[in-house]
Amino acid sequence: MKSLFKYLLYVVGAFIAFLLAMNLFVPVYVFDEPVPFHGDYLLNPYQDIDSTCWKCCNFHGHTRQYAGVTNGRNNGNAVYDSMYRMFGYDHVGISDYNKVNGYEDGRDPGFIPGYEHGYNVWKTHQVCLGTKKVRRIDYFFYQTLSHKQHMLNKLGEQNRVVAVAHPSFVDGSYNVRDMKYLSNYKVLEVLNGFVNSPEHWDMALSNGHLVYLIADDDTHDVLKVNDIALKITYLNAKDNDANQLYDALLSGKAVGVDFDLNRQEQMEHKVERFKRDIPYLNSARLFDNDFAVSVTKPIRKAEFIGQNGIVLKEENHKKADSVFHVSYEIQPADQYVRTVLTFFDGTTMWLNPVTRHETANITKQRLDHISYPWTVALWGIYIGIFALVVILIRKK
Repeated sequence: MKSLFKYLLYVVGAFIAFLLAMNLFVPVYVFDEPVPFHGDYLLNPYQDIDSTCWKCCNFHGHTRQYAGVTNGRNNGNAVYDSMYRMFGYDHVGISDYNKVNGYEDGRDPGFIPGYEHGYNVWKTHQVCLGTKKVRRIDYFFYQTLSHKQHMLNKLGEQNRVVAVAHPSFVDGSYNVRDMKYLSNYKVLEVLNGFVNSPEHWDMALSNGHLVYLIADDDTHDVLKVNDIALKITYLNAKDNDANQLYDALLSGKAVGVDFDLNRQEQMEHKVERFKRDIPYLNSARLFDNDFAVSVTKPIRKAEFIGQNGIVLKEENHKKADSVFHVSYEIQPADQYVRTVLTFFDGTTMWLNPVTRHETANITKQRLDHISYPWTVALWGIYIGIFALVVILIRKK
């Protein structure tokens, strides 16, 4: 028994050492100060959209994997697919933990291989789309800004689109202040079935990061009315084709819909209400500096939000007004303007921002640089501590 205990102790110690090694041996990054949006050119991602070409999508959801160990054990592939098809989704994405699920390949013409990366304590996760290779490494314990940036950089090499997932889900995951400096990710999961993250988005936008939204259910049980058809991404694409979906997502031709939830209603009634009551964006055009938005349902409240999340303009309407159009005149001091529309049933529609730039030739800013002197010094300290621990254990 004593030998067995010693053997188990070595195994556990080796496993913990492995997890620590993944956390420790990450380059040290230094970051430039961000530059907010500026210039005379206004970029409107919706300027030339076709309002007849909205594709209903979900990219973040889980099925039964690893013998039911992970959360998603009640979602068989066929059940997952059929439930989303019942609501009329065009694109049904599956993002199992650290594993690409190929079930939709052949069933969905817009099939996009993807997965949710991350198994760390603080749920610092990423939704990866267009996956070439699953990254098995993660930083299990506390993550610094360097850990988060390094992971985004590595995932960006292996995926076409990397989204920061549910940043508000756990305090200590992606902090709001992280978004000031983090870059090299394509989209932000602003709307998630568990939590919305507008503060993170506004922090990124306020510091000049051109990051567009994605909205996902983060489904774990499709048979529950409160776990499906909650947060929807509508992409403006002519066909349900993977490349067209990528292009719409990356160019900002997307809206996020937070569909009103009634926890007491039956699934059949929700399907009927979903197909009947979902609002659509007709147009969102710039006429000089006037940003005009038109939708298919009467608007109860319209908010135009700018730098640091400040509401620049708010309109409130009575149902009798039947207002389908709202507008905002963009001021010279407005570095970006994003729009949130609230409808009379409680559903909200979130638009991507209009942003300022010097020219139409836009390059997204990168702030991160590896500090090799600090990295060598820190790794030297880690190795020294590890060697000292090994010596003490051997003496013991």
